[in-house]
Amino acid sequence: MDTTPKLRLAIVGGGIGGLALAVALSHMKIDQEIQVDIYESAARITQVGAGITFWPRTWEILKDLGMEDDLVAYMNPGQELPSKMNPKLALCYRKSDGGHNIMISDMAFPGGSITFHRADVQQVLLKHISSRVRIYLSKRLASYHEFPDGIQLRFKDGESAICDMLIGADGINSVVRKGFLKKVYNLSEPEATEAVRPLWSGTVVYRSLIDSNAIRRSMPNHPTLGKPMTYCGKHKHIITYPVSQGRLINTLAFVSDPHAEAIHFEGPSIINPSLDNVSSFFKHWSKEVRCITDHMTKPSRWGVEMVRPLETYSVGRITLLGDAAHAMTTHLANGASQAIEDAYILAHILAKASTQGIFSPEKIGAIYSTIRQPFSNAVAKASLEQGRYYEFSTAEFEDVAEGDAVSQERLRGLAKEIHDRMEWMWNSSISGDVQSALSMA
Repeated sequence: MDTTPKLRLAIVGGGIGGLALAVALSHMKIDQEIQVDIYESAARITQVGAGITFWPRTWEILKDLGMEDDLVAYMNPGQELPSKMNPKLALCYRKSDGGHNIMISDMAFPGGSITFHRADVQQVLLKHISSRVRIYLSKRLASYHEFPDGIQLRFKDGESAICDMLIGADGINSVVRKGFLKKVYNLSEPEATEAVRPLWSGTVVYRSLIDSNAIRRSMPNHPTLGKPMTYCGKHKHIITYPVSQGRLINTLAFVSDPHAEAIHFEGPSIINPSLDNVSSFFKHWSKEVRCITDHMTKPSRWGVEMVRPLETYSVGRITLLGDAAHAMTTHLANGASQAIEDAYILAHILAKASTQGIFSPEKIGAIYSTIRQPFSNAVAKASLEQGRYYEFSTAEFEDVAEGDAVSQERLRGLAKEIHDRMEWMWNSSISGDVQSALSMA
């Protein structure tokens, strides 16, 4: 019996996107038909960052892949499974830069949202990967070379590997993306080095996980102990929500310079820990906000970066997934979800190819890109715009300075803008995209 795999699939990157693809291939039993290898640069698979939010559209995928029960074990007290039967309070917005919290919106929608610690999600993903999927650690990709019958991967440890189809899931500073850009745009090495550099959004974010008990002792009725909060103000905002069954408060404090958007970030994009005093940026904000920032000791500081929009996510035998394809700002809390959607669509196309017995990396990648490129590029654009609205940085708020009063009528208009950029996350389903992809396969 011929046991030679019909396709050798290499996934470079063991983050949320790469692991989700392995889970989807495992769940669909495609790993029995193809050889799936994950190459992760770290010595062990760990998640950088803390919180992650899932919306009904993404939960539909996680449930279909059999992960719902395992994820439920990590839910916070009071959270419910997403259900489109009844609206649930999901997001609370306040204008807080004037010393008080002024209502913008308490947003409820069918299904609500669920927040997790990224490490918990990662553990569930790893649990659902088939033993046939091989995971190689300490394999940092240096370069790769495409030839007529496959791709040779070269790693920094001097070793190499061969694959038929390469999936670049290696994040915002993707090595796969660099080679991809060289091929698509016929760039020289220096040109590709410049083109692959992320763009800065003009924002830095301070991230911290705070012990819920510390907040409870300072302010027993602090709303973030039970629900996600967004505190908005001029050129700054703070997002907080409970994770790890309510034991921790995931906190993100954003500070922006709107004139710095779309330039390159100077210096290290991540400093951990940062010695900056986060409270100094929010000293005139509400008591609720200052309670949070006063507990942000030694947070990590991140430059919020993004990538230039791509015209395609696939060329030849090379396909990009997750941040390697469409790294975006955090303001729609959708970067990880988009990576999971990428993985889900790509796995379905591979499954269809498996039933046909014909694996064409070029065709598989082209179908995937046709479905995913316009969608994720649009999400990235909307995410950038959403951050501007959180921080009163749009044209209609040019007259507003930090701490200024804003009329209820204008705040209602702001709430509508915020809502309209998010509605698709609970009012749409990925099933239509799956069917479109399968119809082309």
